[in-house]
Amino acid sequence: NLIDIYAKFCVIVHGGKAKEKGYVCYEMLQETLHTEPIKGILPETTVAEALEFMDDLKISHLPLVTKDGLYAGLLSEDALYESEDDTQPAKSTLRQGFFPHVREGVHFFEVMEVCTQHRITLVPVVNTAGRYINSFLLSDILEFFRATPTLLQTGAILVVSIAAEQYSLVEIAHAVEHNDAKLLGLWMTHKSVETSLQLTLKLNLEHTAPIIKSLQRYGYEIEGIFGDESYDADYRERYDHLMNYLKYS
Repeated sequence: NLIDIYAKFCVIVHGGKAKEKGYVCYEMLQETLHTEPIKGILPETTVAEALEFMDDLKISHLPLVTKDGLYAGLLSEDALYESEDDTQPAKSTLRQGFFPHVREGVHFFEVMEVCTQHRITLVPVVNTAGRYINSFLLSDILEFFRATPTLLQTGAILVVSIAAEQYSLVEIAHAVEHNDAKLLGLWMTHKSVETSLQLTLKLNLEHTAPIIKSLQRYGYEIEGIFGDESYDADYRERYDHLMNYLKYS
């Protein structure tokens, strides 16, 4: 089943036959999901020992694991420092019901969701039996996205906005591809007005003027242009003209 799911992605990205590309892509995805062999600490470990372990690893969270290897919750550095007695068991600082984790084999989007939702720097990986396996660090998550073509390939970035009910990925793709460009990535965020969306587009080229005109025809407002040297040069030229006008007027 997993092969069929990722085969769709592979056809879009690689342009090959689904069954030929699906397995390869799934294997590549699994290889990129790097986890850290961080051992969980036992419930009877003291607060002082847990803090020392965190300091050695330069992390702010640690998984609590029973002698049987079961995941028992996530300790935080802040909670440990708030303890009045550092000889007490670390489990005494555990926030009740705080068990953020992911299952084995999940996509990194799920790891990122758990990480940002709970504002943690480490995401434990747990199997279906509840046993602790290993952990994803925040640096692992950032490295995964840094290594994607969306961020590695050069190209301009556009920030646009539109009313939520008017948003259409088809229109955006048409505006980009009609001008002989490719959309490498799209991030969507709500603006302060909940009925409006802000979209960040990563393109595969740096000359964005034709794309901007197309987007504006669809009703998109341009809020930011980054990495387009033609716009930078145009603004610089206009600024110089203004300064010369003010100087001699």
